[in-house]
Amino acid sequence: MLPVLPDRKLTKLERQRFKEEAEMLKGLQHPNIVRFYDFWESSARGKRCIVLVTELMTSGTLKTYLKRFKVMKPKVLRSWCRQILKGLLFLHTRTPPIIHRDLKCDNIFITGPTGSVKIGDLGLATLKRASFAKSVIGTPEFMAPEMYEEHYDESVDVYAFGMCMLEMATSEYPYSECQNAAQIYRKVTCGIKPASFEKVHDPEIKEIIGECICKKKEERYEIKDLLSHAFFAEDTGVRVELAEEDHGRKSTIALRLWVEDPKKLKGKPKDNGAIEFTFDLERETPDDVAQEMIESGFFHESDVKIVAKSIRDRVALIQWRRKRIWPALQPQEQRDPGSPDKARGPPTPLQVQVTYHSQAGPPELEEPEADQHLLTPALPASATSLACECCPPQGPPALPPSP
Repeated sequence: MLPVLPDRKLTKLERQRFKEEAEMLKGLQHPNIVRFYDFWESSARGKRCIVLVTELMTSGTLKTYLKRFKVMKPKVLRSWCRQILKGLLFLHTRTPPIIHRDLKCDNIFITGPTGSVKIGDLGLATLKRASFAKSVIGTPEFMAPEMYEEHYDESVDVYAFGMCMLEMATSEYPYSECQNAAQIYRKVTCGIKPASFEKVHDPEIKEIIGECICKKKEERYEIKDLLSHAFFAEDTGVRVELAEEDHGRKSTIALRLWVEDPKKLKGKPKDNGAIEFTFDLERETPDDVAQEMIESGFFHESDVKIVAKSIRDRVALIQWRRKRIWPALQPQEQRDPGSPDKARGPPTPLQVQVTYHSQAGPPELEEPEADQHLLTPALPASATSLACECCPPQGPPALPPSP
């Protein structure tokens, strides 16, 4: 793969900076990053250009996959998003951190032999110098609000990841309801989410996307937080989720444990089941609850660590969200000493209810074969719907052309 970048508009200083960054990119090696091998300057027909030599990716991009298959299976979405996050974590933990700045489904590539994904187009990535990067570059639909102010950090990649996940979940280009870049700019700077956000049916996926594309960067997830999110945990056949909405006011939460592998259920019918139970954040530990489930005959002894980890991951996420999103509710949690919910004493025995479903949780789905990913033209952005009326008309800064 040899992308060619015209350099006739680059100043001598910009050209030197690009060379320095390109030399740095040559040293990056990660399973989820497209390898960058070399570059050189060239002249053809009187035009100067910079030639980039990267790893050959023959199975297309996430964009071509979505165009061909329309719907992405939940298990594939989870796996590919996890890999994208691992690639971003690698970039952000370099010294100094590397900001991609133009992450989108068009430059996330699929590897044919394994069906894994890699982040590409690092020729537009930039090093975080001093405290902030100071140049606007990217695709309007995937650009965080602060990028328009030319004052941003690694959190812009989290925002772009959220938009990628939104496109993967809906097969619809973000802000396709807008007719031009100016309308996108107004919606983004007003904090209005794309219309396709309401088409996300899975509540957990919707919650993750919503937390990634917050207008204020301080409210967004960090990459390490996303990787520790229970949704992105490595597949173990056991997954824990909230059984009801958590308002952050009680120490007891209702959880549901999905058993995706029926063999893990001891002495139960051979169809997937959901175990519903309560967990006291102040008095119980994941290990104790998992052990009680084993002793109650729900699981085999060999699965105690897997069950405990699944509970621990979900509980950690809930506690993190409470500290971050609901700090104003903390005084309300100081309930009256006489309140039944606050009463102390020995923990009550574990109460669980096993509910069997014919279609429980996300089904076990195989990742697509390599020959499914054929190169096809990129999806065009739709040019329909109405303009945003949330803000008064104003002239947006110069924007890169919409893809």
